[in-house]
This record gives sequence, structure tokens and C-alpha cells, in this order.
Amino acid sequence: MYHKARSDPSLINSFMEVLSPIDGRKPTVAVMRKRAIRLLKDAKSRGTLEHTVRQVVLITGLEDLLPDCYAQFRSVIVEGMVFVISELPLTRLAEKIVDQVRLKHTATLGQRLYALIKDMPSLQKLGQIICRTPGLDPQFKKALIDLEDNIKTVTYRQMRPLLIKEIRSLGPEHSIIPEKRILAEASVCAVVPAEVSKAKGKTSLKAVLKAVKPAVRRNMSAELAVLDRVMEFLDTREGGWGLGDFNFTGTLQQVRKLLENEVNLSSEQRNLDVVRAYYGSDATLAVPERLAGSTPRMTVMTRIDGTKITDVNHLTQKERRRLVSSLAKICILRPIQDMREKSVFHGDPHAGNISYTFEGAQPRIIFYDWGMLGRLKRLERFTMALLTLGLIMGNRKLIFYTADIITRRQTSSSKAMSHNIMTIIDDAITGQKNGTRGLLSSIEFLFKRFTYQGVLFSPDLLMYEKALVTLKGVLADVDPTFNRDDYMIWAAMTTFLDDVVRLRLLKLIIKDAWALYRHSLSVMFDIQKVIGWFLLDVGRLWKKLPKQK
Repeated sequence: MYHKARSDPSLINSFMEVLSPIDGRKPTVAVMRKRAIRLLKDAKSRGTLEHTVRQVVLITGLEDLLPDCYAQFRSVIVEGMVFVISELPLTRLAEKIVDQVRLKHTATLGQRLYALIKDMPSLQKLGQIICRTPGLDPQFKKALIDLEDNIKTVTYRQMRPLLIKEIRSLGPEHSIIPEKRILAEASVCAVVPAEVSKAKGKTSLKAVLKAVKPAVRRNMSAELAVLDRVMEFLDTREGGWGLGDFNFTGTLQQVRKLLENEVNLSSEQRNLDVVRAYYGSDATLAVPERLAGSTPRMTVMTRIDGTKITDVNHLTQKERRRLVSSLAKICILRPIQDMREKSVFHGDPHAGNISYTFEGAQPRIIFYDWGMLGRLKRLERFTMALLTLGLIMGNRKLIFYTADIITRRQTSSSKAMSHNIMTIIDDAITGQKNGTRGLLSSIEFLFKRFTYQGVLFSPDLLMYEKALVTLKGVLADVDPTFNRDDYMIWAAMTTFLDDVVRLRLLKLIIKDAWALYRHSLSVMFDIQKVIGWFLLDVGRLWKKLPKQK
């Protein structure tokens, strides 16, 4: 049972003394920070620093922000936050105290929480991941979305030295003139609008300059180290919180990877080139073009203006449906239908990364941030289709053999492992049949539980599964009437049948199966029998399935 922590009135009064006037006048921010540092040093010498940090966290109202439906997570959220904030240097802790006491007493919970984590991209990124989950309490979700939409931690004046240094390093042949404002800001990077001249100044182009915020670059290595320590802290204490086998490390590793990718601008620049070549002249989506003048510390790219993907209140229901259908086709269907050796997909399709425009009646999707780029091999694409269809039809053997083939016999590595995997599959099928979990939730359940058993999937296949989960929340926000599970069924069916007609699927599956099981003819015979019955079931299901437009 979780018991709400109590505030310490004496410590709260000590915090407020940071604001004490000097000769009847408000102290400067520098004076407030010095006072806060003295308070923290005193707490550290008395061994009460953690208690002091806990009070800072409680001031934000974090416990009250979590609705009753997430009551079991209150303790872990508070304790995890206390651990992370406690790991900060005293100078940054002092800033947290000053930021809280300077807020008006009427400040909302969301405003106080934002002040606590405003310069900590790891916590901001975690909030972004959580807020993508469909079914969140509306007030809680709004507070998390506010964290994503209202990040304002840097000014053009702070970004200017880095940008000017990079521009000057390019030499006189490059003419780049930044505007003196921030166009957009995320947890790691900031974007400044600019004008880029071509052909010796005869033509100009609207562009943007993207760079890592100075404070983030300065603090990132320390923040990643804290993430590693908090993973261990949470996982070693999860039993006491009654959360079963909740995978804290998996979620925080996702945060870590996202941060590392966003800091690596050179990698994103290469991804932009790959993506533009891959999609070519496709009119349904737009990707910024990397321009000459990009450096490892500054990306210069074309400016494409649009409306945030979840800002749809002004659209008609028909326009919402067209928009959500286009997004689903690009992010879900195309990566598994493309017949090239490898397909490409956006690895982090959250709302902050996607915008749109309408050209007549047709929507055009805009993807801005390509730090996370995934590539699926043909067999990995078929795996997603087969796992999906196996869940729909309750075919436990098909799911088992598909997972075993794609993981090179990891799920059948021992009798104990096979038993555990079959139990997980049965749980997933049961949840799918009785409506406890939707299809996308069932796919997520399989991947998560398989991973708990030590089964290793390829990073790109895991990225695609994570992208599906992320996209689930975005699609729900754009059009709540859009049935994501039905679309997944249709996508899997059309991919599967298209490949079966050309015998691609059977050739690949049988070829890989023979390489793995050639010493066990009984298993090969069982696989062929499972596929045979499965093909009949697919044909029956396809006749009943409503066609998508």
C-alpha cells in the first residue's frame, strides 16, 4: 500500500527564506542561488540532503498529478525522481530550489513539474514516451504534452556563439544569415530560422539551423551516467513497489538511445540523405533536405512549415480520416510491404516529430527529426506480418516457430524455454480473444515478455515494434474513431498475401527453417503442416475482412 509523503513545514520555510528581501528589495537570482547552495551544503553535512531533495520534489505536486488509476506508480515515480535530482551537483540543485520558490503560488502542477525538469532532457524524453500512451487520464496527459510543447530553456543569444562559429568555419563561399530568434525547441536541440544564399547570392532559400543546446551538451555525459544508475536503483527495488516484472531498464534504455541519437547530428544528417533517396518524389510526405554547410555541430536544412500532427480541431472528420490513414500507411504499412532488400522507417514517430499540410483534399505528412532511423530486412517484415496474423487466428505454433526462426532458435533453446514461451503466447492469444488487450497491445506484450525470458530480437525489429506503440497514441489523438487494430490486421493480410502470391514468403521461411532444423525432420514436417493449415485460415479470414481505402 502506498502512503502519500508529507511535506516538512520547517524545510519549506527554509526554502522561502531564499526569497528574503535585502533592505526591503527582492534579492537577485544570483543571491537566491547562493542562499540555496548554503542550505544544501548544510543539509549535506547533516546527512539530510535526500530529505531536502524529497521536499523539492513534493513541492511540484508530482503525487497529486498522478490520477488514481496510476496509484501503484506514485511511489516509484516519486522515489525515482528523488534519486535523479539527488544526483545533480549542488549548483544545479540550488537552481531547482530557486525556480520553485520564484513561481507564483497559483502556479499549476504542470508548471511546477516543468520548472523541475526543464534542463533535464532525460526526464523530458521520458515524459514524451509516457504521454504517447492511449487511454491516459486527460489531465495527466495534458500536463505531459505541455512539457513537450512548451520547452523554453534557451535563447538565441545563448545559441548565437555556437552558430556564428560554425558559419564562419565554412568560409566565404557559404552565405548563411540566421534570424535572431528560436523557431522551435525540443529536449536536446533548438532550431533557428535562417536564409541560405546559393549561386553567389543570386538566389536565396528558407532554411533552419539545428544545433544541440549548450547546456545539454555540457551536462549530457553526466545525465547519461545518472540514467545508468537510476536503472539499477529502480530494478533492484521493483519488488517492494508491487509492480511485478515491470521493465524499468527497457524503458530507460529507450530514453538513453533517443538522447544519444539526438546529440549525434552527423548521424541524423546521414539519415536525412538516406530517407530522401528512399522516398524519392513521393508526394504524400516531406522530408527536409540537408544543405551544404552542415557540420558535425550544426545541421543546415530546408525549412518546411506545417501544423503539428495532433492539432486537428479545425479539421473535418473526413480530413482527419484522410490524415490518419496517410500516416498509418507511411509508418505501418510501407515498411512491411516494400519489396526492396531493406525498408526504411521512422524510429520515433511521436507528435513532436510530425506535422502536416493539405494540398487540396490530400494530406502531406512532414517528418522533421530523423535521429532514429530503422531498417527492416525482408524476413523481419514477414515476422511482423506472421506474428500479427498468428495472434488474430490464435495459431500458437505459428507464433512460436516465427519467433524461433527470426531469433535463430532462441525460443527453442531448451525445454524450459520452449514451455515458458508457449505460456506467454497462450496468454497473449487469450488476452486478444477476450478483449483484454488490443492487437497492438498484444504485440507489445509478446515482445516485452519474450525479452524478459532473455530472447534477443534485432535492434531494428524492436525499434519497429516500439514505433508502432508510439504511433498508437498519435493516431488516437488525430482520429479517435480510427481502428488501429483493424488497420494492423489489414496491413498484415495484404503484405502476407502479396508475398504468398509471389511465393516470396514461403521460400524465405522454408529456406531459413531448413537451415535451422535440417537435423530434425519431425520439426520441419510440423512447420510445413502449420503453414499449410495457416494458409487455409488466411484465405477464410481475407474473405471476411473489410477492405481499407
